[in-house]
Amino acid sequence: MMSRSLIVMATLSASAAHAAMPLAPHQAVYNLSLASESSGIVSAEGRIAMVLKTDKCGVYDLDYRFVARFQQEEEITLTDQQTNSTENRAGTEFEFSTKTFVDGSPEKEIRGEARHDGDATRVSMQAPVARSFDLPRSAFPMQHTAELIAKAEAGERIVETKLFDGDDDSEKLLTSTSIITPHVPAAPGAEAGTPAETAPSTTVPGGASPGSAADASPKRAPQGAGETAPDKDPAAMAETRAPASDIRQRLSGLKSWKIAESYYNSDSDPDGMPIFQTSYVLYENGVSDDLRLDFGTYVFTGSLSQLDLFDATRCE
Repeated sequence: MMSRSLIVMATLSASAAHAAMPLAPHQAVYNLSLASESSGIVSAEGRIAMVLKTDKCGVYDLDYRFVARFQQEEEITLTDQQTNSTENRAGTEFEFSTKTFVDGSPEKEIRGEARHDGDATRVSMQAPVARSFDLPRSAFPMQHTAELIAKAEAGERIVETKLFDGDDDSEKLLTSTSIITPHVPAAPGAEAGTPAETAPSTTVPGGASPGSAADASPKRAPQGAGETAPDKDPAAMAETRAPASDIRQRLSGLKSWKIAESYYNSDSDPDGMPIFQTSYVLYENGVSDDLRLDFGTYVFTGSLSQLDLFDATRCE
């Protein structure tokens, strides 16, 4: 998903982004389970579903949904975040709309657009309230994913970036610090769960995040995932899973890296602790797997349960 921030670093230029393999249009589903909690959550489960399309030449269209159910003693809460965004491949223009529902009732809508203008990123919000503001030039989600892939290809191991992902608190200046390590995928015929190289600690100085770790509801998934809606009834969380060997076969032969990413903003802990941390395996075509989403008061982990790769639109 999602969602995310950085601190001291220039964003990737459009030419550098184009040096890497274009992000592959695909549909992915991730089933999530609760790995740890410190806020009285008895149980929790979730699902991310996304579709990334390139039907229009030079444009990424993302349909993303993150549904999660939390149980605290006798109370059950269902959160449902639905995001649609459009970003040009040059990474200079970004349109976004996110609706959040809690127990089926609308809670919040964020809608707007942003574009780069010299050293600034100009943001125009239509909802929750109409307003405009400028940020230091900040990478958009797909541009950030392309940047990580290009930096990983070049052998870089630490990437710091200013980010804008459509959050309405973006004047807090989201930044992210990513640590990149090599990853060796399991062979298509190997057993599921074959151990891969583990990521280092995601706590590093600097950076920014997709949302406050104190929030009781999840924000977004890591960059690099595009999504289709889960079940029509978001409460139907029964796990659906394609054979792991099928998923590995679709990713066979692609280079991949383990990304450990920490997000920061002006609300970050003065001791340097991030507001959000995530780790994931990132493939050279932009597909992500083996997610860990640390919101501070709880942690979700999950992996691809479904993956379909689509043909890219041919541009003249």
